[in-house]
Amino acid sequence: MNNIYKGRCPEKYTNELIDMLDTVFFTGDPNNQKFMTLLPKLYKEKYSPAYNNVVVMEGEEIKGAVGCYPLYAVASGRKLKILGIGNVAVTEDCRGKGYMKDTMQMALDIMKEENFDYSLLGGQRQRYGFFGYEPIGLEYRFLIDKGNVRRIIGETRKSEFTARQITENDTDIIKKIKEIHEKLPFFVERKEEDYIDIMHSWNNIPYAAFKGDEFKGYFTLEKHGGKYLHEIRAVDIDDMLELIMCAMDTGNLEGVAINLPAFDTEYCDFMAKNCGGYSIGTPEMINIFNFRNFIDAFLALKAERMNLASGTLKILVHGMNGDEFLAVTVDGKEVTVKEAAGDADIELSHRDAIVFISGLYSKDRLDIPAFAQGWFPLDFFSYSLDNV
Repeated sequence: MNNIYKGRCPEKYTNELIDMLDTVFFTGDPNNQKFMTLLPKLYKEKYSPAYNNVVVMEGEEIKGAVGCYPLYAVASGRKLKILGIGNVAVTEDCRGKGYMKDTMQMALDIMKEENFDYSLLGGQRQRYGFFGYEPIGLEYRFLIDKGNVRRIIGETRKSEFTARQITENDTDIIKKIKEIHEKLPFFVERKEEDYIDIMHSWNNIPYAAFKGDEFKGYFTLEKHGGKYLHEIRAVDIDDMLELIMCAMDTGNLEGVAINLPAFDTEYCDFMAKNCGGYSIGTPEMINIFNFRNFIDAFLALKAERMNLASGTLKILVHGMNGDEFLAVTVDGKEVTVKEAAGDADIELSHRDAIVFISGLYSKDRLDIPAFAQGWFPLDFFSYSLDNV
């Protein structure tokens, strides 16, 4: 029998790892996709894809893998350490051997040992609920098309802006985009030298928009003609409609979809007034390992955008990383989360606590004191270009 190895993928097996992942995910794919082009920000050699994958190997062959990709974010001035989970894969000949559970458990152990605050993951709810993940958060999903725009501006015309694709040589434009990104109340840190790879994530192509020689904003278009603008930002919000028109013209699209976080009040207000329709959904599945830091950061975001009732709520969480007994206090715009003493106002299991603090619906929220009912769900959001 082949020797079994379980741990981080040895660097010398980088090519074998990527070949295995491409085979599992893309065999028979009509677009002939590869992970290197789908997510260059993860699989180029400079990003250490082997180190960032835990694997099960039988002898020299990789049979199971889970990507563990670290991200660092800032929410209302608070630093957060995140682990994105991606490319969960087991080869067809080894399914049923428990290799998915083995690799996922290794990933969970890394998060606990290395003090990650939370983890992101995209996938089927029941499949990953076993490992503590729940779909949570709040995003507004806006739709706007040329018919909406025609009625807003009173005519049919092309945008006054022109667009061109951004390349790695556009260092000045990339710096401006990075500055726009980091003005958001919540953002994932992106290095300038990695920006182009990040903006090409999920088959996207980044464009800069200009009026003459003046930079007016940027957007991304899906390579295969989808209508979802994964990212779009204007230098000045007054130019947002013109920028949307530019994106539609550039992509030859009749309409676009834009997802925004609740804390992005300026853009949400603009889209709510001008879109053809919108809905509310959850941006991603997450698992929380430090409830104190998570609540502190995202409740502070919510307190920035709206007036919350003051008070202190004591929450006892039986988390998979240990119990946390927290006194959550809102005092005007100030939010603090400390260790609590005395009796808890509410006691929750790990997954129930995730849903309670940031799920769109939680029955447990119906029974807490009235002053705290407006605190939840928290303003959690995940920008799709940062997802893995």
